[in-house]
Amino acid sequence: MLKSKARRRIATKAAAGAASAAVLIGVFSAVGAFADSPTVTYSCTPYVDGQAQTAVTHDFTVNLQAPASATVGTQFTATLTITALAASPLAAPEDIPAGAWIQLHPTVVALVSPTTATAAVSTPSPSASMATQIAKGSPLGALPMATLTITPSAGASSIVLTAKDFALNVVKPAAEGAAATPAKLYECKIAADAPSNTLPALATVQLTAAGASPSASPSASPSASPSASPSPTESPSPLGTHTVLKTVTAKPSKDTQVKKTPGGGAATGGGADAGPDGRMFVLTGTALVLAAATGGLVLRARRRTAER
Repeated sequence: MLKSKARRRIATKAAAGAASAAVLIGVFSAVGAFADSPTVTYSCTPYVDGQAQTAVTHDFTVNLQAPASATVGTQFTATLTITALAASPLAAPEDIPAGAWIQLHPTVVALVSPTTATAAVSTPSPSASMATQIAKGSPLGALPMATLTITPSAGASSIVLTAKDFALNVVKPAAEGAAATPAKLYECKIAADAPSNTLPALATVQLTAAGASPSASPSASPSASPSASPSPTESPSPLGTHTVLKTVTAKPSKDTQVKKTPGGGAATGGGADAGPDGRMFVLTGTALVLAAATGGLVLRARRRTAER
């Protein structure tokens, strides 16, 4: 009874887990992409005229989006958005004139499975133009969104993208005829003393071969079983000795006349060479029985006559 109840509880939990998995799969299928938006603590070092200043801790929401599946050997894109929280805005370390550009240089690492495969990750540096001047100490505002290009090599089965450090450059307007030169504005690294519950943004992309369905399981069983039983016509063991029984019948002789009576009367039906035939004894016995019966009848008839 207790085993039955335990089995029912296990079956109920398994059904609930399967239903939850089905809901998650349905959500990812509908969205068609994986998105991770954790809050990450960074230690950011500001630069003034190319000189590093004291690092300041800031919290950012890091949003990493990638497709749920992709094709091996084919490029796919992912997006990265880094937004400073209102409680700890990223301030301008110096005056930034109107018309300047803020460049984002993100670092995204691709972990490919299996390790024998590779993936080329291209991280362009997007820029955002400052419409108005930003005074020193004022918030920089929204940072530009980066679009990454990933090309998995042959043999890859999955890729895990991880958003790590990033840097900001400023490109100030140059004098007429002069080239604009980017200068360091911030270098931000994931803080070593960040809370243990904060993790970098991750995105997992499952890879399939060209023309294969993304929903197909990579570990699907092959259609033919390698341990299939041999067919009835096959012999899994060595063949044994085969014995054939054959009855040989003697052919009749051309000479059908028996020249000499065999020693055994039962074999031919004939009598032996010595002594009388057995049929004589049978006939003699029969005659004696008939004579006895006839004598009995005569005596009975005489007895009846005498009585009368």
